[in-house]
Amino acid sequence: MQTPDRTDTPSPRPVPAGFVRYAVALEVSELAWGHLHGRLTAEDAVELAFLRRCDLGEPAEDFARIHALGPDAPELAAVCRELVTDDARDRRIWDHLARAHHPPEDTGPRQLAAGRQEFLLDRAAAGRGMNWQDSSALMGTDRPEEVDAAFARGEEMVGVAVIGLALTHPDAAAILPRVAQALETALETGDRGLLSQGSVALAHTARLHGTVDRRCLEALRRCPRGMEAHTDVWGYVPWRRLPLWLWRDQLPGHLWWRLRWLLWSKWFG
Repeated sequence: MQTPDRTDTPSPRPVPAGFVRYAVALEVSELAWGHLHGRLTAEDAVELAFLRRCDLGEPAEDFARIHALGPDAPELAAVCRELVTDDARDRRIWDHLARAHHPPEDTGPRQLAAGRQEFLLDRAAAGRGMNWQDSSALMGTDRPEEVDAAFARGEEMVGVAVIGLALTHPDAAAILPRVAQALETALETGDRGLLSQGSVALAHTARLHGTVDRRCLEALRRCPRGMEAHTDVWGYVPWRRLPLWLWRDQLPGHLWWRLRWLLWSKWFG
């Protein structure tokens, strides 16, 4: 392993953790290299170590070591030097991240797509981005590509990951297609567990983002009535955006409870 040399890039610009977490599935050696070479601040290195520890669960001891130290620990650099295993290999992911975050004029879409394929999609396809045996880890899923790859592999706990995506990803447009896939797959296969998980994920999306799409509504219409998603889509999405069939299902009950409340207020208020 080469000694870290900050002169190999004149003034490396740190890449924010908020960008890195969605762009790639970091390995611990790559995270350590990024901090040693100025591509990650100490604060972001510790934050990403925590996120990757959550992704991987118990097998992530080295990420846990970095997170436990904290950004102000004087031994953080020493631990990172210990964890770097291949200087040239580890640098490649940071060159990709730098290009993706601030694309130079000579960077084309094919170059960025190749890096995304290698450092995100291929790792997701191989199951290297998440621990698919740990439901608590999957509840923190925040990369849609991980869910896509899990559907392709037929992962048993993909529904848990869909719920995790609904709870953690900031963009409903990235969540809803995976929720729809969960509902559609469950309806086609008769998988009641996945159907329930898809319904919970849709309910969370409606509650957190106040939106739903046509594909999810079409799948929801085929679901047994009274699931979480029916109630929360009705309760959190503007009614003008909802189809007539959901009005027919939900409005009578809504009016009945409103009438009961008015009568209670009149008699006992």
